[in-house]
Amino acid sequence: MLPKKGRKLSVFMRYALSYTLIVVVLFSGVTFYLYRLTEQQVRESIVDTQINRLTRIAIQHESAVSAMLNTAEEIGLSPHIEPFRYGKEPWKAYDLQLQLIPYTATNAFCDQVYLHFSEDDHIYSSSSSMTVEMFTRLMRYEHTGAAELEALIQYTDQITVLPAQKLTSSMVDGSEPRMVTFILPLGANPGTNKGCMLFLVKESTYQNLFADAIDGDINTYIFSGGAVLSSTEDLAVSSAQVMTALESGQHSRVFREGGKAYLTVSLGVRTLGFGYAAVIRMEDVNSAVRGSLRGMIAMLMLIAGLGLLMAFWIARRHARVIRNISDLLTENGDERRDELQQISTGIRQLTRRNSELISRLDSALPMQRHDFVFRFMKGRFLTREDAVAAARTVGLDIDRACYAVILCGVPENGDWPLDVNGPPFDRFRDVTCMGVELVALKGILYLGFTDHPAQLLALAEAVRQAGKEESGQCVTAISAVHRQFSEAPTAYLEAAAAYDDRFVKGERTVLSYDDISSNIVGILPKAQKITLSISQALTLGSRELLDSRIGELLQFLKNTSMSPFAFRMIYNDVIDTLTRGQAAALSDGRDARDFYDIFSLSSCQSIDDLDELLRRLCDSLLTDAARERAEADAAAGDEMDQVVRYMEEHFSDPEISMAAIAESFGISTTRLSLSFKEKTGMTPLEYLTLLRSQRAKELLEDTDLTIRDISVQVGYYDSGSFTRRFKQITGETPLQYRRSHTEKKDH
Repeated sequence: MLPKKGRKLSVFMRYALSYTLIVVVLFSGVTFYLYRLTEQQVRESIVDTQINRLTRIAIQHESAVSAMLNTAEEIGLSPHIEPFRYGKEPWKAYDLQLQLIPYTATNAFCDQVYLHFSEDDHIYSSSSSMTVEMFTRLMRYEHTGAAELEALIQYTDQITVLPAQKLTSSMVDGSEPRMVTFILPLGANPGTNKGCMLFLVKESTYQNLFADAIDGDINTYIFSGGAVLSSTEDLAVSSAQVMTALESGQHSRVFREGGKAYLTVSLGVRTLGFGYAAVIRMEDVNSAVRGSLRGMIAMLMLIAGLGLLMAFWIARRHARVIRNISDLLTENGDERRDELQQISTGIRQLTRRNSELISRLDSALPMQRHDFVFRFMKGRFLTREDAVAAARTVGLDIDRACYAVILCGVPENGDWPLDVNGPPFDRFRDVTCMGVELVALKGILYLGFTDHPAQLLALAEAVRQAGKEESGQCVTAISAVHRQFSEAPTAYLEAAAAYDDRFVKGERTVLSYDDISSNIVGILPKAQKITLSISQALTLGSRELLDSRIGELLQFLKNTSMSPFAFRMIYNDVIDTLTRGQAAALSDGRDARDFYDIFSLSSCQSIDDLDELLRRLCDSLLTDAARERAEADAAAGDEMDQVVRYMEEHFSDPEISMAAIAESFGISTTRLSLSFKEKTGMTPLEYLTLLRSQRAKELLEDTDLTIRDISVQVGYYDSGSFTRRFKQITGETPLQYRRSHTEKKDH
């Protein structure tokens, strides 16, 4: 039998090996990523360095070539150097040699400079003159024969460059040096075949251009016309490979030759037809990468070591927890058990034991659905997504195109089922429907969701027929079809209004809200204006003004002939507007919609009942807003409260503006606008307009001042601006407002 300690080690090793594998995989992945990243960065750095180096070489080389071209052009165009024939005018040869001395001296890049006129058989330098035939015999090039060289001299009408090759001649210094030869036509127009100039450049001059390479293992090339003009070849690489990379147009390219990889960096072919390239061993690049990685690898190994230590520590802790859980679930005391297997067995046993509890929870599902229906009808879900998610938790799919509310009376026997998803409603499989009993109404409310509106009326008729078979009669009413979930309270009021119509139409058919005629459409805009004034009074925090505005709404409703349903719809709209707009005023985090219940609203039989409900809501909002302002004042330093007080004291100043307020409090206009709106629910400009309009109302009601004088007193230079702003707030011009209130006083 294994000891207890041995059993613990078995679980520990499982975790330890798993965590070790995770650490190793992470270490390998990070190392590989860093290697690739460092390789890319080092390679880019090397490429950039060589590009800069080749650019410097190109600038120096092309500057020297341009100087030679300028010399050939200047001599060809010079009025002091005229072509002649040595056989006819031999004395001019001496003058020409003297004239060539400055050009030879200034072209330091060249070792020797020669001039030949196309009509002459001689060639001249600053120190000698000879026939072209003799010159070509004395200048023995390694790869260019005398006849070819003579032809190039005699008939040159374009730039010709002979790549570096060994030159055997008594006319040059050194023992068979390698020379690069430039044969350039005279004048600005090479096609005239006026003559040519020969510039001989020692390859050692090119080697001086290449000598800045820090690493000696770099090949540097200058190409001309597809051939290597000059190069340093420390690496055994074929120039054809380099030429291929050059012609590809890529700045860098990797190729293999002789089993080794090389990196080619090139500038491509430039304006004068020269190409520049460098070749580096990839082994050197990888060595630079490894050098850059050494420090990071050491750090990663240290972190990996710490990670392994932590992995073992965590594994030990987890093994201890597993052992403890296994001990709790072990019933037979077997010391050689597999702890993980024992836990799995214990969990299965617990699952079986909890089946009864799960069954009990399932039996509570009808109560949860009952609660969901009431919350939906009271408008507790702010968005459609919230309602759909809540319905799914109780096993309902309400994500449908439309819905309606159905009300019916309770059968006399009291056995009427609330669930219409079973018999005798099997044909409504596409309708999600649930019901709750309304004790106060002595009826049942059904909420039906479907993608086909016609099915809702058919469902209501089926409910009526089934109820009629049970008790002999069943009054059934249905609301209009709605698509917005936020309109659920309205849908209930519609169904209740249709249900109240039973005393007129009886129960012979389904009572539909669409059949009810009401005058709510004509009076709703006026009621909405009064609702806006109530909301503004709440914002200002004036209880006196609030009482006045609610009284104005009450008087308006009493003077308007409408049905109780119309009263309820208007009050539902007023309360919904206030609860949504003033919810931020509740300091204790309550939902403003808790202040009224749609089912209580439907039971109101008079305007006074509705008025009492509205006043309770406004009083709660006003009390909380006053408490919030008092707490903010006690905090001494709330910036936006100070801004509000400042605006209340200076709103009549025509110079007050967002910029002026922000400057007074040392904040930006953007911060002022955002913070003020977050605090008050409106922008500073909207609040300023509200203050000015409220003061203007008082002056219009209590004084005989002209509209112009009132506009000046409330902070407007222009009475036209005052009139536009006042109408935006009240819906009336100042003159219309004064007349309407004068008529009220007269009555």
